[in-house]
Amino acid sequence: MVNFSDNPDYKLAFESKVHGKKFYVPTNLSNYHISRQMAANAQNIYASSGATKDVLKYLVTKMLDIANDEKDLGMVRTDIGTLCNNILYRLQYPVDEDCGLRLGATYTFIEGEDPNIYSLAFTQQKELLARGDVRTGVQPDPDLYAFFLSMGIASMESYQDLSEDLKDMEYLVQREKILRSLTPQSLLGQELTK
Repeated sequence: MVNFSDNPDYKLAFESKVHGKKFYVPTNLSNYHISRQMAANAQNIYASSGATKDVLKYLVTKMLDIANDEKDLGMVRTDIGTLCNNILYRLQYPVDEDCGLRLGATYTFIEGEDPNIYSLAFTQQKELLARGDVRTGVQPDPDLYAFFLSMGIASMESYQDLSEDLKDMEYLVQREKILRSLTPQSLLGQELTK
């Protein structure tokens, strides 16, 4: 078993104040095991099944083709209705957020986890810590959720086109600095009350 805290090959990426758990990443991001990379690829494939720009463009183009086809006017309403329902379904169940969260959980390690073997059970445990679960009494950790989501979205192929300028989470670090500079010093470290 790897002790992440004493191992120079890993660095602390996040510490959950809600759950008292530490999450680590490799110091060299190219050192992820192939099983973990395959799990990440599966999430990227799943993410592309949602309401992505390409999927929406394809479905809308099909609707326009059907609307402009004067040969089969009897099925126009049915065909366009089917495509519209397809779009509404994909928008109702967006997968990007779930995939981003899973990717973030996949790319981090907690104590007891073997970095050389991808384990769905550990990924689900990390997701549970982020989301929380009323039935089992696990408190949600919004900061962990945001951490996983930020890390995962940055790893999603469908978002890499949007973030080519953002390398190694520079955007988030810069954003935090800007937010801190805009926050009065008296409020830093305190919770804001309504």
